[in-house]
Amino acid sequence: MVNINDRESITDIPVEVCPYCSSNLLVKNGHRGNKQRFKCKVCHKTSTSSTGTSFHGLKKTDKFEEYRKLMFEQYLPIKVIAKKVGVSVQTAFDWRHKILSGLSDTAVEFKGITEIDDIWFLYSQKGRKGLQFSRERGGSKRQGDNKYQVKLLVTADRESNKDFSVAKIGRITKSDIARKVGGKFNKSCTLVSDKHRSISAFAKSENIEHVNFISSKHSAGGEFHVQNVNNMAARMKTIVNHQLRGVSTKYLQNYSNWFAQREATKSLLDKDLIIHQKMEQNNKAWGIFTNIEGSYKDFIVNQSERTYRCPTKRSWSSNLNNKKVVGGNAVAMLIFKLSTISLNRAKIVGDILQNKIQDEKTYFIVPILFFII
Repeated sequence: MVNINDRESITDIPVEVCPYCSSNLLVKNGHRGNKQRFKCKVCHKTSTSSTGTSFHGLKKTDKFEEYRKLMFEQYLPIKVIAKKVGVSVQTAFDWRHKILSGLSDTAVEFKGITEIDDIWFLYSQKGRKGLQFSRERGGSKRQGDNKYQVKLLVTADRESNKDFSVAKIGRITKSDIARKVGGKFNKSCTLVSDKHRSISAFAKSENIEHVNFISSKHSAGGEFHVQNVNNMAARMKTIVNHQLRGVSTKYLQNYSNWFAQREATKSLLDKDLIIHQKMEQNNKAWGIFTNIEGSYKDFIVNQSERTYRCPTKRSWSSNLNNKKVVGGNAVAMLIFKLSTISLNRAKIVGDILQNKIQDEKTYFIVPILFFII
């Protein structure tokens, strides 16, 4: 079992950019335990190699490692895995989504024959407190495609490249597909799907060769089929709806990441090491985890006709925004690098600009400031 305290590669990973403001103006600032600590010259915050990752603020490291190992051996309900590891249900729940938030990287390029289809999940508010009308157990009482069906877009080529993206609640459109997988296709791609108008329109707009067929036939002949995607869809629905006893739409993307990661590493001997390295290199995980509610709100408001209700009141003392540096900090960095003025003075000028214009286009004003200064 990999132990994050024993592995030198984890304690000595150099921090190249600030996890708070993305500045690369960092200096060493002592140690925290056995980890090198760094201080940012722009935002003045300190960080270590674990800041912003799935290991951010972790206390029970040994149990966390045991928990992570169990997660990628089998799909277990929260209460079961909490009992096995010896932690509270809340801790087990938080750990699950801290880990899955660290596996959210969707950088992939599809090559050759690529299958695409959507999986339907019934809209769920499982676990949300304060709802006036709770939904009864059981499947959907509405037939066909409707405004309560969450669409998970599954794309996979024959070279183990996969993408699972929660796209929409309701009928999926060309723009929904483009938003999730647009620009991820190699010129050699041949897109294969059933006769879905939105997929056909997307393929045409992206100039991708497209082979489609009537869904009842299951294939266009030969190697042009979507059996791999259909197989994954069937297994994922079984896992979500039966083994995990249903999941909230709020967390469906994270569970998709879990399934995709297990699929990608199931035949690898060093999968534990690969997953661990991916988690420790993703310093956006903590920001994604602490903003799950915000992401869910944006999804409900912008990608559905449902109403966002009963927001959670939970908050964290450490909250990384994980956004690209813009405004004052970005301008301060540029002035600091290109001039001889002090960092504090540059920061003041940057803050003034940030208050005046909240946009990266403020960079064109910087040369004028050199003359003023």
